[in-house]
Amino acid sequence: MPHQHQRSSLISALAMLAAAVALTWAGSAHADPNPYYIGASTSVGYDSNVFRLPKAVGDTTYSYGLLGGIDQTIGRQRLYASGTVRDTRFVDLKQLNYVDYSFRGGVDWQTLYDLSGTLSYSSAQSLYNYGGTSTILSKAKNVETRDEIIAKGRWGASSLLSLDTSYTHRKLAYSDPAYQRNSLNQDGWSLGLTYRPRALLTLGTAVRYTQGKYQLNRDFDRYDVDLTGTWVPTALSSLTARLSYGNRKSRNGISELDFKGTTGQLSWVYQPTGKLRFTTAFSHDSGAESGFFNVNGQQLNGIGDNSRLTNTVTLNSTYNLTAKIQLNAGLLVSNRSLKTGSLDGNDTLRTASLGASYAILRNASLGCNFRRESRSASGQGSYDFRDSSVSCSAQISLQ
Repeated sequence: MPHQHQRSSLISALAMLAAAVALTWAGSAHADPNPYYIGASTSVGYDSNVFRLPKAVGDTTYSYGLLGGIDQTIGRQRLYASGTVRDTRFVDLKQLNYVDYSFRGGVDWQTLYDLSGTLSYSSAQSLYNYGGTSTILSKAKNVETRDEIIAKGRWGASSLLSLDTSYTHRKLAYSDPAYQRNSLNQDGWSLGLTYRPRALLTLGTAVRYTQGKYQLNRDFDRYDVDLTGTWVPTALSSLTARLSYGNRKSRNGISELDFKGTTGQLSWVYQPTGKLRFTTAFSHDSGAESGFFNVNGQQLNGIGDNSRLTNTVTLNSTYNLTAKIQLNAGLLVSNRSLKTGSLDGNDTLRTASLGASYAILRNASLGCNFRRESRSASGQGSYDFRDSSVSCSAQISLQ
């Protein structure tokens, strides 16, 4: 059965990648001569604590993969799609060998009467990150599958005031039965107004409803009132913020994850020079939302977080040492309030990373990354661990 599941995963991943490549050639016939790319990658790495347990078990991994995508403008519409598929093998822990994939596609659209919006779909599969959000002492193979659909519409994009609406669907699933309680189906709707008093300032307000369903009948409803804003004080800096007041209530009388109060997110992008860039972000929200928190398209926290509340602070920086060499560094601190049945506690995850990449040619690059991760827990429901990992990769693409 595991082999059959892995073959099925590989077929699904290749199908998604084929779809991205098919869109590539279909779109290239309409406009830009080279809006697409295809390529291959390979990597090797070592992880000192694969399962993120108090007693560490380390192993070396090798992987190889394919990638492809398109970014095409057709009139006032923009079509994009990208996909990767990769086969990863462990030297000793061969039972963990897996195929991971990711696919993201969508369209940014505009029509008459000042209507515009976006429609996107993303899907991914990977070996579960046993560290950041896991509170289960397990060495079993666990494959995490993630799907997300986002639809947004706006009326009055070029005017002082616009009407905005959105719909989001998220689905998480796990292959290991021990993690089934973290499986999530979630749908969210919002309706609001956006006000642009100046070119460098945007303010908004919205009402948001979220309907979620974890396994084991832990369904919930959540209602929020959002205040949002984007401010560009200088050409070197920009701030984006959301402040919400909400109420999350369980449908089945299981109140361990219920809360009423203020949540929010704040991100600051600062680029003091053309070579140096900092991105700072803070999030205070439920685990279900914090797991999908991202800045500039980069996910900053682990998916599958079912905590009551999670506070996360991150700092990421990039420095272009030369035209071909880029250095990067990152810090993350995440504190969670945990409550499961009679177990009550909290934990704090700390992550630091250093990396470098070298563009050998315009379409070929090498990169290495070092990561140090540790977690300290108090009360019940979590545990301590430490982990170090290093990986190097090579990628080539044709465009």
